[in-house]
Amino acid sequence: MSAKSNYSKNYSKSENSEVIGVLKHHIAEKKPARVYLFFGTEPFLIDYYTSEIKKIIVGKDTNGLNLTVFENKVDIKNIIDACDTFPVFADKKLVLVKNSQLFRKGKGANDSDAVSGEEEESGNKNQEILKDYIPQIPESTCLLFIENNVDKRLSVYKSVAKHGLAAEFNRLRSSELVPWVMKGFRSFKKTVSPDAAQYLVAASEPDMYTLKNEILKICSYVGKRNEITLDDIKTLATPTIKSVIFDLLDAVAQRNSARALCLLDDMLAIKEPEQKILAMLAKQTGELLKMKILLDKGASQTRIEEYFQGKHPYALKIMMQQARAMDEKYLRNLLQACMEADTGSKKGLIDLKLALEVILSNINS
Repeated sequence: MSAKSNYSKNYSKSENSEVIGVLKHHIAEKKPARVYLFFGTEPFLIDYYTSEIKKIIVGKDTNGLNLTVFENKVDIKNIIDACDTFPVFADKKLVLVKNSQLFRKGKGANDSDAVSGEEEESGNKNQEILKDYIPQIPESTCLLFIENNVDKRLSVYKSVAKHGLAAEFNRLRSSELVPWVMKGFRSFKKTVSPDAAQYLVAASEPDMYTLKNEILKICSYVGKRNEITLDDIKTLATPTIKSVIFDLLDAVAQRNSARALCLLDDMLAIKEPEQKILAMLAKQTGELLKMKILLDKGASQTRIEEYFQGKHPYALKIMMQQARAMDEKYLRNLLQACMEADTGSKKGLIDLKLALEVILSNINS
């Protein structure tokens, strides 16, 4: 066994972060393994590392002579034939297999939810064939699987982990996304404060493609100006219910019904259902009430962070500011109004949009 194979084997049972570390080493050394399996909930990272592997192996081969791609229903024999074919005027070729379902129990190469016994047996046979073939993949081939569904208990998965790398790419935590966002702005020679980056992460959908698009849009808008401000991000970022609810509760804290009604219109404009808006308003009001009680009791920052474990740091900071601006009775009355609106709408006594407008119209009374 080669030194490279030993290196992969040593990490086959390591934590996923260590596995990704090995993958980065392969890329830095331009020595890809013979087999990879990429899966998880963050497509940006999967696409990024797939692209890096392609650059190493295919390079500027615009004719695709050394790249073979299979998608969805795949005949395992075709995959093996492609792997066994020698590269053309190159040392290595890439066989890229997307969503084969070969790593999903009882599915094989069929991605239908309902499979017959015959199809399941065929799938299991394909998995066995692949498992047995993986140790025999030629050194001149890199076989890369990108899968939507993976069962880590399967022997074919364990074979990839033993002879190559099985890397899971899931969505990053907010603590990881904030520095990534700041780095993204720096790549455009822009600076952004941690608070502004935290707001963008907290207010956006937590996937890297969405955040990348927001960074591109904001940088394009500000032009040659170097500094990205919090106001820039609040003005330019695509509105989501999370971002608007931050501002809505600010208006509620200030008892600014006109502003609150405008923000309600903003949420309806982005097609958020009235029921979802009411549910989020009630949920956030309830959390603010808990925060208010903790603050009034003199709870420490550590105690508050423990109580709201998992809450984004920026969102927690805003909650504390909002809770300090409201009294407990005001929050209890607002929460009661939300509950009554929910009950009334479900009984058909009031239109939900009208109920929301009534609640927000009364906040300054």
